[in-house]
Amino acid sequence: MDEQTKILYQKISIYCGPIFVTTFVFFWAWLGHNLPPPHPDWPAQMFTDRYVNNLAEIRLGFLVCLVTICLYLPWTGYVTSRMMRIETGHYPVLSYLQLMGGALTVMVVSISMWCWVVAAQRPERAPEITQMLTDAGWLMNDTVYMCTTLQMFAMALCFLADKKGRTPVMPNWACYVTIFCGATFFPASLTAVLRSGPFAYDGLIGFWIPYPAWLIWMFIASYYLLGDLKRRAGEVEEKVVAVPASS
Repeated sequence: MDEQTKILYQKISIYCGPIFVTTFVFFWAWLGHNLPPPHPDWPAQMFTDRYVNNLAEIRLGFLVCLVTICLYLPWTGYVTSRMMRIETGHYPVLSYLQLMGGALTVMVVSISMWCWVVAAQRPERAPEITQMLTDAGWLMNDTVYMCTTLQMFAMALCFLADKKGRTPVMPNWACYVTIFCGATFFPASLTAVLRSGPFAYDGLIGFWIPYPAWLIWMFIASYYLLGDLKRRAGEVEEKVVAVPASS
C-alpha cells in the first residue's frame, strides 16, 4: 500500500469520530427524545407514554445510533496506531489500554441503546418493565464509564510524554482537558443510588456536565489529530517530490 493511500485511510478514520458525534447527537438526543433526559422519579406510566407518544422517532433514533456508534472504532484504531508511534518499543501499554477502552465504550453504549430498543419494541407491555429497561440503559452509560475514562487518560498521558522534539500531536492544555473530561464521569456513579437532584441521571452532575464534556473532548482531539495528520502528509509529499528531483 502506498503512502498516499495510507494517509487517505487515516484521514477517513479520524473523520469517523466527528461524524459519529454529530449523528449521535441528532439521533440519540433529539430524535430519541433524550434531551432533556427522562426523570428517574417519574411514575412508571410516564415512561411508557414517552415511548408511545414518540414511538417512530425513538425507534429510528436508537436503531441508527446502534449503527453509527461503530464509527467510534476506526477513530479509536487510528489513535492507537498514532500512540504506538510514540510508545516505541515492545511495551505500548497506553496504546493497548486506549484501544481496549475505545472498543469497550462501543459495547457499553450499544448495550444501553439495545435496552431502549427493547423498551420501544413492545410499548404495550407493563409500564414497570419499560421503566426498568429505561433505567437500565441510562445506568449502563452512567456507571460503566471507566473504560472510556481510562481510554481518555491513556491518550492524554501518551501525548503528554511525547518529547521527541517535533510538534506534539496535541498541546499540553488539550491533554489536561482530556483528563478533566474523563474525570467528570466519576460522580455519575451516584446515579445508581440517587434518583433526584444533581446526581440523578438527568441532573447537572449526572448528565449535563459529563456528557457535553465528552463531546467537547471528541471534537478537540479530532481537530488536533487532523492537524497532526496534515503535517505528516506534507512531509510525505516533500519526500515524494524530493526523490525525482535528486534522481
